[in-house]
Amino acid sequence: METNRKKVFSGTSQVQAMGFKNALESADIEFYEQDKSDSSYVGLFDEIQIYVESKNEASALAVLKSLKY
Repeated sequence: METNRKKVFSGTSQVQAMGFKNALESADIEFYEQDKSDSSYVGLFDEIQIYVESKNEASALAVLKSLKY
């Protein structure tokens, strides 16, 4: 199965991820979140990834840049 999703965010900060998701919602950009946290090792191997459709990649990256994280 081929996907047209592009990763626009990858990080360990729940706060940054939430801010980015809120900004994407405000810009009407649909996103998909993948939380790769391991409940056995809370805080050690947490990673949050946010993907958007490839057609929205440039807009999503502009939103991320505007947040200045």
